[in-house]
Amino acid sequence: MKPNARTLAMRDPALAAIMGVLGASAGADFGAEFGNDYGAEFGDDFGEFGLDAPAVPVASSKPNAQAMMALWQQHQMKRAHTTRREMLLEPNKGSTAKIERYSFSINQDIVLGTAQALELSGQPDTTIRPQRVTMNAPQPGFATIAEIKVANVSVTVGGDEDAYDYNALAVGSTLDMPTLSPANRAKILGNYTGFVPPGFVGGSDYKFTASFKGPASIVA
Repeated sequence: MKPNARTLAMRDPALAAIMGVLGASAGADFGAEFGNDYGAEFGDDFGEFGLDAPAVPVASSKPNAQAMMALWQQHQMKRAHTTRREMLLEPNKGSTAKIERYSFSINQDIVLGTAQALELSGQPDTTIRPQRVTMNAPQPGFATIAEIKVANVSVTVGGDEDAYDYNALAVGSTLDMPTLSPANRAKILGNYTGFVPPGFVGGSDYKFTASFKGPASIVA
């Protein structure tokens, strides 16, 4: 039986030539037979393989409920974090009430070394809810405070206090004071004792000051 191109292709070509299986025109015949025989059969077989092979699964473009919930939670976390960062620059963003921490002060000029009564009074330029009051008494015994009144409400309910208790470094000097509007006044009554602290010069002017600090409406 004469071997065809397929059987020869499975053997050693050099050995086939020595045995005389390949003739002078074998080059052309070998190429043709190989193309017709092997190529056609291989193509048919491979085509059938393609038809029989299972389809490659395609991922769904629509996320399921769990994935959608995870995306929504991630979005909300980013949105909340962004809002917190923006609040550092604009605390009143998104609010119809514009509130910031302000300081409202009242003062009185005194002469060091000369005892005199203290009666500090004033009205704020905007509505403020004082939470702390500070006074610039340089040392204990400089001045005494008889009453602190805010919006006609006295926030002192005992005897005289040392004004130094309300210095800027004092601890526990916060008070629950009523909201103070431009229509009301803050008032402090007391006495300067005439004491001249070391480093100060008797007879010189000194501005005794009380400052009320707390949330206030922003002045337009």
